[in-house]
Amino acid sequence: MRHSSHPTTAMLKLPGFSLLSAVWTALGLFAYVRYWLVTTDHSDGMLRELLGWLACYYAWLLLTLPVFYLEAQFPLGTGRRLRNLPVLAIAGLFLAYLAYQINVPLTLGLHVLFVRQQPLQARWPVPLREYVMEFAFYGFTTASACIYRNVFELREKERQLSQLALEKSQLAASLHRLQLETLRLRLNPHFLFNCLQNIAALTQQRPQAAGQMLIKLGALLRSALKQDTDSESTLQEELDLTHAYLDIEKVRFPDRLSIFFDIAPGTESALVPSLLLQPIVENATRHGMKGNCKNLLLWIGSAQSDNTLILTVRDNGSGTGSHSLATIEMGIGLGTTCERLTRIYPGQHSFSIYDLPEGGAEVSMTLPLRFKQSIPEDTKDEYSAPVNRGR
Repeated sequence: MRHSSHPTTAMLKLPGFSLLSAVWTALGLFAYVRYWLVTTDHSDGMLRELLGWLACYYAWLLLTLPVFYLEAQFPLGTGRRLRNLPVLAIAGLFLAYLAYQINVPLTLGLHVLFVRQQPLQARWPVPLREYVMEFAFYGFTTASACIYRNVFELREKERQLSQLALEKSQLAASLHRLQLETLRLRLNPHFLFNCLQNIAALTQQRPQAAGQMLIKLGALLRSALKQDTDSESTLQEELDLTHAYLDIEKVRFPDRLSIFFDIAPGTESALVPSLLLQPIVENATRHGMKGNCKNLLLWIGSAQSDNTLILTVRDNGSGTGSHSLATIEMGIGLGTTCERLTRIYPGQHSFSIYDLPEGGAEVSMTLPLRFKQSIPEDTKDEYSAPVNRGR
């Protein structure tokens, strides 16, 4: 038997026998009720008439599944599928004859049951009127099979489209995570390289300070690796990482660097991108120490406004010397940070750098305020109020 080229034919789920029985019984009952309303002679009795009508329809109950399968193999439709119409018509000539022959023993059985005499003789030649009626039943069954198949194919296409949409969204999410991870991988070596470069600069001049920096760098890397698997961490974790980095910088500039933390209570458990503050603080420290700045003050703060988290890093250094964010030459740290924020919070964040009138520069960020879990009370005190970290 030829297989259909249609992709869903092979997985077409045919209706169950119980459903077909209910449908053909309902059709038989409807036909008999119509016959009973328009006919006045019911001498054969209502039960015999009803069973006779049902016998005509039950013959097609046995042939429905073969017709459904046949229509699935030679589907009706427009275009090339019109060529299947002659094949189905020829098959219908045979099936209509077969339906009549199935109906004959049922009719003879009813005759014996109710008349109780020698049964009528079966007739192999089919009366034209009966044959036309059986062929009409075949046409009705074929049309039903066509509708059923098209509905099934439509639902299958909808399911496939939903599956494709789900796979597309999962692929987009995976690509998004990969892009973020790539950006972070660009940032981590840059941060480590700068620390090692600072340690190398102190090796000849201050060996003891270089040893202290190596110890603190180890603690910093342990803290950074804890966040390596997550694209987001809590603000508290970012503050710990930033403080570990600043401890390294304090070894380099023991008398020139002072740090203030002003963290609004309740914001410590807010979620922020991993490794967010450190490159900004590093940038402020590196550029703030340039020029004539003898004592660099760093101010790191957070605030909450409605559903927004506001993070600020301020210094009293030489400033950026630029009038807008677009004209500032960003290194890997700031550039990667801006790109990550754009990808994580598209259209939901802001990032600005500007010079302060009294001198220095300020970086301000606003992020959507989201929480993971509350921070224990004993860890909140370290950053909950302005604290001078300077010497």
